[in-house]
Amino acid sequence: MNFWEALRTAIDGIWANKMRSGLTMLGIIIGITSVIAVNTLGEGGQRAITSEMEKFGQNSFNIYTDWESKEEHSNDDLTVEDAETLSRISPYIERLVPYNQSNSIVKGPKKEERVNIYSTTAHYLEIQPTVKISKGRFFSEADDKELRAVIVLEDELAGKLFGQMNPLGQRVRMGDNSLVVIGTYKEEKFRFDMSQTCGAYIPIRYDLSFQEEPFVSTLIGKAKDKESVEAAMKQATQYLSRKHQKENHYRSFSMQEQVNQFNQLTGTLTIIFSVIAGISLVVGGVGVMNIMLVSVTERTREIGIRKALGARRRDILMQFLIESLIVCLIGGLIGVLLGLGAAALVSYFAQLPPLLSWNSIFIAFGFSSAIGIFFGLYPANKAAKLDPIEALRYE
Repeated sequence: MNFWEALRTAIDGIWANKMRSGLTMLGIIIGITSVIAVNTLGEGGQRAITSEMEKFGQNSFNIYTDWESKEEHSNDDLTVEDAETLSRISPYIERLVPYNQSNSIVKGPKKEERVNIYSTTAHYLEIQPTVKISKGRFFSEADDKELRAVIVLEDELAGKLFGQMNPLGQRVRMGDNSLVVIGTYKEEKFRFDMSQTCGAYIPIRYDLSFQEEPFVSTLIGKAKDKESVEAAMKQATQYLSRKHQKENHYRSFSMQEQVNQFNQLTGTLTIIFSVIAGISLVVGGVGVMNIMLVSVTERTREIGIRKALGARRRDILMQFLIESLIVCLIGGLIGVLLGLGAAALVSYFAQLPPLLSWNSIFIAFGFSSAIGIFFGLYPANKAAKLDPIEALRYE
């Protein structure tokens, strides 16, 4: 019996028992669907979030104090002057700015809102490409140094506080302070940020002037290029340690480090979920072996007749092995289609970019073939070893 004849015989055997063959494929279909969906969504989500993170600047980094440091903490651990000095002297740093974030109630003529207040210097827009001025302007160096009470509102916040009024030149109240609105902005936010709180920017020196204990929480920087990020962070922490005479008191992290950590986490989770999904493939393989053993038992007389007519052991082996392989490959194909469909559906509702993971497809078909051969080999070998006389006597 040649290969094509064995293939035709195997297909005829599967077609003659459609319900049983379909149930046999079910474990393979569920396993492959799970593996494809998990890997495709894992890679798609990873690329989507990595892309979102990179919008905020691949060259960016943060400097902050280590709260677990043994050195005594003070309000001048980080200062506005530190940022200005490092921006001026460092060959690796393009710009470094001080940055504070707080939360406050801002009152306008129409209503009041709880707002994220960001205080920084006029150079902040140089390192934050996601913030775009819509109306008016951002505050200047003069506004900052002269402690002018000015504020830049997010577009959505301006609409809530002023309605249809032009907010420019109007005043808002923040605690006991009255500030003049000099501009509005639109910010491209992180896609997966569920926060609904609006924001506003004020000059950091003005912010520090009315704090009971004024301090700078973070320095945000932008390196000259991607290759200079590590050197920029190292120089900044060394400078601060030397100036403030505090060893191991400052820490830094870059956007690229965050991307790498996230990729490592999602990669690990994808592997874990894939292994869990792969268990169902093994269960499906056991089901294939059981059904093939049943098939051998049912067709014992057929095997005896074929052997009596001259069929060789390898012919019988090939027939049952091909039948097992076809069952698994058909199950694998259906699983791939269902897996891609499930991933596309979840991607649509989660607003993730669609991603066709060829690696997952190749792995799925590889698993299907391996399961078909591995779990089909024992039943096929059992059929091939049957004695023709005993097989003919079988009832």
